[in-house]
Amino acid sequence: MQFKSDEQRFSVNKFSLITAVFFAGIAGYAYFAFLPLFLDSKGFSAGEITFIMTWMGVGMAVFSWFFGRISDRTGRRKFFFISALFFQIIVFMLLNLNNHIIYHCILNFIRGSLLGMRMPASNALFADIVEKSNKKKEIIGNLGTTEVSGTQLSLFSAVKSTGWAIGVLGSSFVIASFGVESLVPFLIITTMISLIFAIPVRDMKKGETIEKESDTDLIKEELIVQESIKGKSDPTRKRAKVKSLLFICVFFRQFGLIPILQIIILILDDAEISIGLAGFVVALNPILQIVAMVIMGRLIDNPKISEKLLLAVGFILSALTLFCYAGGSATRDITFFIMGQICLGFSWGCIYTGATKYIVNRAPLDRAFYMGIWITDLQVAKIISYQIFAFLWIIVSYSYASVLPFAAIFPLIGLIFVYWL
Repeated sequence: MQFKSDEQRFSVNKFSLITAVFFAGIAGYAYFAFLPLFLDSKGFSAGEITFIMTWMGVGMAVFSWFFGRISDRTGRRKFFFISALFFQIIVFMLLNLNNHIIYHCILNFIRGSLLGMRMPASNALFADIVEKSNKKKEIIGNLGTTEVSGTQLSLFSAVKSTGWAIGVLGSSFVIASFGVESLVPFLIITTMISLIFAIPVRDMKKGETIEKESDTDLIKEELIVQESIKGKSDPTRKRAKVKSLLFICVFFRQFGLIPILQIIILILDDAEISIGLAGFVVALNPILQIVAMVIMGRLIDNPKISEKLLLAVGFILSALTLFCYAGGSATRDITFFIMGQICLGFSWGCIYTGATKYIVNRAPLDRAFYMGIWITDLQVAKIISYQIFAFLWIIVSYSYASVLPFAAIFPLIGLIFVYWL
């Protein structure tokens, strides 16, 4: 009966978190996809838009690892998650207050810092909940492992991708119907819903007395400590190492791809794709990520398929994405963009699933910190690449399509580093 009661609490906790992340994803991807269009309607140039968007990456890069470390030390993941959602609503409310470039840079920096607060905490909290549930099942049913499986992680990733897809489709419909100014209330409403669902979420880790470990858990932990003192090998400690090569190889992938994704709506517009079709094309990425996350989550639990293999496939698909975009820009054929989005969705499904399982199970006590490093790495790559690609767009007369083949080189450089991971 106690086991069933615990399982019910875990289920409610997981449902609340997943639903909150789902609605946060709706707002997040709508912001990512259509903020350039919103800023364009305010009269900002392409160079100014790129500069403004850079500051969101700066905020994430500066604060992701910092908040991740504090989250690991205190165990108060819920506090960071809810605080980020609350202040994010305030940021959205301020979007129309002023039209100065410095003002929007500051708002984007704050928005990035809030993402740096929210994302490591939510990822680690989900892993904590699943790990605790697995541990209970192991004790009662002797199931043999408390490792967080790829299938469990893919559920969380698929929910986020579903939110992204609905966010793009929903916001594109709203914008097409009511104009680009309607983006702001759309962001506010969806984030408020996310905050409401986040309130019942409960912390599971350090510094918290919400859930008491069973006697069996305490005995097992004591045995682990004793074995460590005696010098015996502990499989968990052997795995508790995240190689820096993971972040180096992903850096190159992000460097070549992310600046292009940030202005994909403008590339589609240059190719004379209507806003309705452009929203559909952009939404294909998160829609296909849902499928990719589920498939890759199951595949990676197969001992014959490693995180390293999934990462390699993801880098190859990332390069193909950019080549497809180049074909679409040259021919103005939407088919090439659709093919690119297919490659993009499955590339991120491979990379995110492989990297997340790698981090979660090799650093069980520092999950939020390493997820913060992961986010920081992505944002540093974005910041540097924004500046370089903005310069390239300027010297080639703002021709977005002309740099696409050049951008495709960088995911292939990342592929080389995967070999040594």
